[in-house]
This record gives sequence, C-alpha cells and structure tokens, in this order.
Amino acid sequence: MTSKAQKTRDDGVNAMYAYCLRFFSELKALGVTNAIVSPGSRSTPLVLSAKQVGLDVVVHLDERVAAFHALGAAKATGIPSILICSSGTAAANYLPAVVEANHAATPMIICTADRPPELRQWGEGQTINQVGLYGNNVRWHYDLPVTSEISESHARSTAFRAWSMSTSRLQGPVHLNWPFRKPLEPTQKLETPEASLSPESSYQEEMPRSSSLVSLAKECERGLITVGPNSLQDKELDALVAFSSDSGWPILADPCSQLRDRGSLSGAPIITSGELLLAEERFTSLLDQVDVIVHVGLPATSKAYRLWKQETPPTRYVIVSPGVDWPDPSHELTDIIQGSITAAFSEPSSGRGSNSRWCELWTKHNGIALETVKRHVSENQSELSLASRILSSIPSGTSLMLSNSMIVRDAELVLQNMKSDVKVISNRGANGIDGVISTGIGVSSSSEGRCLILVGDVAAVHDIAGLVAAGRLQSDVVIVVIDNGGGAIFSFLPIAKEIDNDSFEYLFTTPHHTNLIDIASSAGVQSQVIESSLDVEGLLGRAFESKGPSLFLCNTSVEETVKAYEEMRAGFHASFREK
Repeated sequence: MTSKAQKTRDDGVNAMYAYCLRFFSELKALGVTNAIVSPGSRSTPLVLSAKQVGLDVVVHLDERVAAFHALGAAKATGIPSILICSSGTAAANYLPAVVEANHAATPMIICTADRPPELRQWGEGQTINQVGLYGNNVRWHYDLPVTSEISESHARSTAFRAWSMSTSRLQGPVHLNWPFRKPLEPTQKLETPEASLSPESSYQEEMPRSSSLVSLAKECERGLITVGPNSLQDKELDALVAFSSDSGWPILADPCSQLRDRGSLSGAPIITSGELLLAEERFTSLLDQVDVIVHVGLPATSKAYRLWKQETPPTRYVIVSPGVDWPDPSHELTDIIQGSITAAFSEPSSGRGSNSRWCELWTKHNGIALETVKRHVSENQSELSLASRILSSIPSGTSLMLSNSMIVRDAELVLQNMKSDVKVISNRGANGIDGVISTGIGVSSSSEGRCLILVGDVAAVHDIAGLVAAGRLQSDVVIVVIDNGGGAIFSFLPIAKEIDNDSFEYLFTTPHHTNLIDIASSAGVQSQVIESSLDVEGLLGRAFESKGPSLFLCNTSVEETVKAYEEMRAGFHASFREK
C-alpha cells in the first residue's frame, strides 16, 4: 500500500474513533455509567471507545442475558444502560428485553454495529437487515452514516438526542445502528475528548446554561415563536398567546397551529403570512439578526420560513417539548426545554409588550400581506380564492382536516381568522397524502360536530377506500376535493422547466381522469360538482346542516394554480413597494 493510500486509510480510522469517542464521552457526561457488551468484531470501535472514556463495561456471552442485564440496571437507577453488539443475529436476541423496556418505559440505548451500506444485501457474512429491527418498540431508531465520513459535532447531536429520546417524558429504548468499514482497529493511542454536554447543559457549550424562556425573553428583544402543526389543548395555547403578548415576541403561526382563530389573533402579535413575508427580500432586509427562535409543535409548513431560517440562523434556537422528530434539519439547535408547554410559557416574561420596534415591524408588514391576500381572493377566481371561500364557510363546532401537498400550502396563505372553536387536523408528521379521507372519518367519529375534509384530487384517489368507508358508516363528513388535474405541487419544482411538458405530465403531474363523483355516489356518498366558487357558501352550508357524508368536486387547473401563487407574491411585492 502506498504511503498516500495508507494515510487516507489511517485518516478514516482516526475519524471513526473520534466520532465514537465523542459519542460516548458526551453520554457519560449526561449521566450514563455502564455499557453492556456482547462480544464481536464489527463492534470493535464501539467497545474500545466506551471503555476508553471510562464507562463500566460488562461483557456477557449470551445476548439475551446482556439485554436483560441492561434492563435491570436501568430499572434500578432510571439511567439508560448502553447495549453494544456486533452485526447479524446478535441484535435480534435483544428483542425480548427491548419489548419489556418499551412497555415498562425503561430507558436504554442500543448500539448495534453493522456492515456499511455497500455490503448489505450482497451475502456478506453476519449481515442482516438491522434497520428498524425493533419496530415500534423503540422511541427512536437511527441508521447512522458511516462514522469515518462525518464530523464530531454530529456525534454530539446524536448522543444528546439518544439521551433525550430515552429519558424524556416518553422515556424508553432507542436504537442506533452503526455501519463501520474496515479496518476496525485504532491506528493511534485513544484519547478521551472533553465533553461539552451535561444533564443541566444547553445543547451547545458556548450558550448560557439557562434554558428558561423567561430569562431569554428578558435578555432578548428580537425573539420569534414558531408554532407548527399540533394538537395542543386550550390552556397550552392560552399560555403561548399570553407569553407572546407580554414578551413582544411575535408568533409565526402555521395553518395547523390552532392559533389562526379570532380569539388568538386579537390577543397577541400573531403572524399568519410568513410564507409571503419571508419570501420577500424587501421585508427580510429590514430584519436585524434574530436573537432567539422558540419552536413548538411539528415543523412549520412554510418553505419560505425554512429557507430564511437556514440562511439567517438565530443566535439561539430553542425547541420546547419535542416529539419523536426534532424540527431541526439544519442542525441549528441550541436548547431543549422538555416537559409541559403550559409550564414553559406560564410565567410573565419581560413585560415588554407588543410596542417594540421588532414586534411592530412584523405586525405592520403582516397587515400589508393580509391586505394582499384579501384583495387577491376577492378579485380572482383562482384555486386560492376557492380555498379561501371553502375555509371561511366552516361553521362553529366543526373540525377541519387538511390534506398535504397543495392543500396545506393553500391554507398557509388563505386560512385566516377562523372561528375559535374549529379544530384543525393534519397528518404533518410524515406529510404523506395517503389516508386523508380515512383520517377525517376518524376525526368525525370522535367529535361532536361534522368534519370538513379538504383534499386534493390525487390524495382523494389515493384513498378511495375511505370514500367507501364514509358511505358504509354514513360518517358526518363533508369532503371537498380540489381537482387541479394531478399533482400540481410538482409544477413548483425546477424539474417542471427542465423537461418537455409531455414527459413532465406523464412522470410527475400524473393526471388520473378518475370520476370521483360517480365513485362517491356508488359508495352511498352524496356528491356534486361545484361549478362556481360563488356557490361554495350555499352548497356547503346545506351540507353542514345535514347528516351523513357528502362530497363536492371543484375543478381548477395546474396552470391556474401556479399563476395564482405568482400573482399573490407579485401583489405583495407591489403593495410593499407602495407602502
């Protein structure tokens, strides 16, 4: 082997051990004390690194014994034990103890060594499919990248997340799958890195130790609260609104945030047009560096917000009471606040109120954006205008089920000033378009009022079985299908301009030419085409007053949808200039 090749090889091994050492060092600093090991070869970097940082390493020849040992230790102390094994069936033998840890809410961090991706499914010895091996019996599963190819900061993030997911209010086992490439033996003396985390620490060492929102609000004027899709209770939402009003930190409210209702809008500086504001350079150029962004709920729908935050990250990024997925794809997180959302926002903050320059900048331009939306929906017959009419027709006591893809993005712009007792539901966890109608049926069955299901045509075709179920159960749902002739959302992607129209339509837009009216009728669902957006209020009003399921189809087009979005943004740009 040439000296250059040897150096490359050694650099890879050194990076692999740097990652593993950082991971175990941070876990030890967080409170982990022991590692239970099942002997093997592929797990060499894990075992040597765990021993090097000073964890109490216990070796068991039988993997089942090892797993139950870890389980008992964690039950006795409440501190997660680390399980380490080689690749292959060794990991499968951990399952019974993992199942117990799941049902007993016992913290555990399972580290299974694995072959690198290029060796999987090609007959390499001791190689099975370990990804997702424990199914839903773990709080978090993560198939790591090859550790010789990523940074130590990623190791710290992974250690912190594994600890948090295992010990938080949803405590239980987590599974990390570690692919390693040979050689597995260290090329130099191992040294323990100094940890930057502790049980009381913030996510990053350089940040102040306090993660109290009260202290942050007193220190930082330029704060923003982003509230993504959620199912929060009224008292939690009331606490958010009160904190925002007191601190002068505007709330960037997702259409599924439960905060676009009349009561909330009158009680705090709530921003409902972030998609327009943050895509407009004339506005973002007015914003100084953001001191802190506090996020609650699932990731925000707004693409403009995500891009703006990525390009101009805040000094502090705080997530309050995260769920299974952390809304942090750019790895900007600095603080985690676990536990009750009500408690996190319950104390008075700064008393600054909404009169600061920062807050007034947001609310003033949000008002300009809302004028643009109002003008567009009143002067045009676009999909956005249609969606606005549909959403504004919802009576009190009704639930709203929003589909993904274009529907939730339409709502991002036009869902404004809802009635206070309308609950907004969405499947924004994985953002899929499957099962939208069926989900709405479930919402209806658990609610006193009817459920309006606003769905795109592709999603409706995807869940035709949901239509059959609605008819069979005579569910109290009002289904409105906006049929723009296929997957309109793809027309907003660069590929739409890169290939010819026929290929784009065939491969992406995929118009389906399905007669949903006939299908609904045959399933026992009353159905009708809405010929004009002017008919929306009357037709839906009668449907809400009746019992049983009904379906309405509204025809638009992909071209009209794209044009509507362009006109909305152009209108805001023009209004901004006029002001």
